[in-house]
Amino acid sequence: MPRLISIMDAKKRDAQIEVESPSKKERHRYVDPSGNPVQHQRLVKGTEKTTYEALVAEAGDPDALSQALIEGDPELDLEQVGRRLTHTSRVYLGPAGNVLYVARILKVVYDAEGNEQSRDDFVDVEATVGEELPPIPWTGRLMPIDTVIRRFAFVRKLQLRHVNGLTFDFLYEIAETLQKEGKLMYVGAGKKAQQPLIFQTNGTPFRGFLEGRVDGDGYRLVLHLSNLEIKRVTEDEAEES
Repeated sequence: MPRLISIMDAKKRDAQIEVESPSKKERHRYVDPSGNPVQHQRLVKGTEKTTYEALVAEAGDPDALSQALIEGDPELDLEQVGRRLTHTSRVYLGPAGNVLYVARILKVVYDAEGNEQSRDDFVDVEATVGEELPPIPWTGRLMPIDTVIRRFAFVRKLQLRHVNGLTFDFLYEIAETLQKEGKLMYVGAGKKAQQPLIFQTNGTPFRGFLEGRVDGDGYRLVLHLSNLEIKRVTEDEAEES
């Protein structure tokens, strides 16, 4: 579903435009022997009584559970397995498998070795891009395309679209400018474009790279998003690993 954001051009003019993920073409589809499309269905695979922890507790120890699995099918709840799921709700469970009605959400940071570095209460991170937020500024920081694609991993892209005749001319001019330069422009949020692009509360922070093309009376503006910078492993790091 398209959403509105504000963006600024090289002349410091801003306008509200739409952004939307490009539609994906269906590469393949599954059909049954009659050629009818296959329908996906969610089914019950197991219950809290057939988890590994519950089965071990009932059997007494892992060895006893192994023997029970050889002799029978204690891991199958025949009254529940295979039932179709319709409307469901997510619940959180405690270590004993009990349903938690109140949970304290924490932010836990680990280092590269998997060791816990900090544990604090989770604080909501507000969006930096949106209809009611300041426009994405024009940075003028142009980067060669081959440099960007070797330095950053793109994980998502958004297409910028006009909402009326005025914004068509506005976006067409931006696309034309970028095409003439033959480069991608780095964009960020905030007055100086130093903040990451966050499109919703607690959303993923991204770096943005704007690509523009024109073809006759048409244009294409694509915002490539990355949250992963690719760095070459140094000799010291390679030796340590």
